[in-house]
Order: sequence, then structure tokens, then C-alpha cells
Amino acid sequence: MDGLSREALTVSLFEADPRPEIRHLSIGFFDGVHRGHQEVLRQLLALPPDPTSACGVLTFEPHPLAVIRPEESPPRLTTPAQKVRLLAAAGPGLVLVVRFDERLRELSPELFFERIVRIFPNLRTVVVGQDFRFGRGAEGDVERLRLLGSRLGFAARIVPPLLDGGSRVASSRIRRAIRERRFEDAERWLGRSYAVLGRVASGAGIGRQIGSPTANLTGISQLLPPEGVYACRVRVSDVFPAVANYGRRPTFGRDSLPLLEVHLLDFTGDLSGAEIEVSHWHFLREERRFAGVEELRAQIANDVAQARNHFAQPR
Repeated sequence: MDGLSREALTVSLFEADPRPEIRHLSIGFFDGVHRGHQEVLRQLLALPPDPTSACGVLTFEPHPLAVIRPEESPPRLTTPAQKVRLLAAAGPGLVLVVRFDERLRELSPELFFERIVRIFPNLRTVVVGQDFRFGRGAEGDVERLRLLGSRLGFAARIVPPLLDGGSRVASSRIRRAIRERRFEDAERWLGRSYAVLGRVASGAGIGRQIGSPTANLTGISQLLPPEGVYACRVRVSDVFPAVANYGRRPTFGRDSLPLLEVHLLDFTGDLSGAEIEVSHWHFLREERRFAGVEELRAQIANDVAQARNHFAQPR
């Protein structure tokens, strides 16, 4: 892969330019790019290189279920941009993002892979996880992939599930851990801390009035933990410890929709409009209604002290 730029392109499967340099390819949605996905990528990148070939990764946006059965589409663990960055960081020469739409949805397994080999005419290996499905109605499975490979000129390498505690590492398992506030489990299966991206929007200024200015986050497309108060880390220009409140602010008249707001410790500056990343979640307490501002201010001081103590502990 020397000399090849790592790219992230978003294309239609029917209009993508040929990529003859790609000999080995992995295909999947890769939400979370968790340790199971990382093992697939490791085996892809371990394939014998030659001076004229490279490895590539093909992924989809949006999630196929968002097109096929939107009501069943799972909440995301990574934004599209996060996913591409994580895939590219693994080291393939190409990350190709294919638009999943009604036209692609209707392709049979055979027609789907005929399109794949038009884009990658020198394809020699396809590396996928054991639960890989493809084609209309998810009719294609790994056995069908092997048969198609024999006909179309590539070998199928099937990567067994990565197990932890007797169960496979999977995006659904990580989502369950986040919903249950088991952040250490989620971090172990992701291979990193769970990180949520949002953009800072202007708020009512309540936090500033009580001495604890907060950044209100909008545009979040990922799974959030249950409502409550959390110690966390926030990445903006640097990384800062913070206290996050995800809830409806009942002390000030319960909001109809939950809001994620973060109070950065040891930070001064204007975050308006900034994109920030919230990670290293640690549950502190449930959100509750306070009798007044002074009681709330005292509780916030206690939350800040707990957050500082948490991050001061050796990890």
C-alpha cells in the first residue's frame, strides 16, 4: 500500500469508478468499528501484499434498515465521519462509502457482487464476518459468497466471531451495555471509550446564571445512555474533564425532550457552534428536581468534586 492515499469517498454502487489497484476487500456496515470489526480488518491487512495491489474497505450509508424497515433501524454507535476515520486509521488504501438506497436494496446477491467486481476488476479476496448478509432480502450469506467467489474469481475469507465471556462481540451487545450504563464493558468491546459527537447550540443561559456554564449539544445521531448525570471527558481543541447532564432539567420546569449539556472543568472560552466529542462516561447520579437554585448549586459542586475525584484515580 506504499504511496497510496487513504481516501473516503461516497458513491453510488452503480456509478463508482473502477479501482483496479484493490485486490483485497472487506465489506460491512461496521457500526462502532468494534473489536470484532477490527479483527476482520486485521485479517484483511494481513493478506500478502504485492507492489501493485492494495486493500480496501467498502461500507454503507445509511444503515440498510433505515431504508428497508426504518422503525427497526438501530441507534448508531458511530457517526458516518467517525466510522470512516476509524476504518481509515486501520490502514487500508481505500475506504469506499456506498449509498444504500432503494435501487441497491433490490439487487439480487448475484447482481450485487457483479457490481462489486466491476468496481474492483482485479479483486482476489473478500474478507467478511461470519454473519455477513447481502443482496435483496439479505438472501446472500457466507456460503453463497463462496459460490459467487468461485464464479467471479475471488476467494472468500470468513472471519469467525470474536468472543468475550462466551458471547460474540457485536454492535447490539455494545448498545445494550450503554443502555445499562456498563461503560467499562462497552469500552472493552469497542477497544476505546464510547464517544458521542454533537454541535454546541445557544441555550437559555441558566447554567451561566448559577455559576456553571454548560454547552448544549444538538445534532446528536448516536445512542445516548439513560438520562442522568455523568462524569465525562470532552474533546474540543484539547480534552477537558466535564460533568454531563442528560435529561429534562426538572428544577426549571421539565423540558418535553431530553437535552445533553456538558459543563467543562478548567475551561474558559466560547464554544458556540463548535463540534465536540463526549467520551469516558461514568454515571454519578439520577437527575432530580431541587427545591431551588441554591440546593442545585450545592449539588453541582458535589458533582464536580466527584468527577474530579473519578478522573484523578489511576486507570
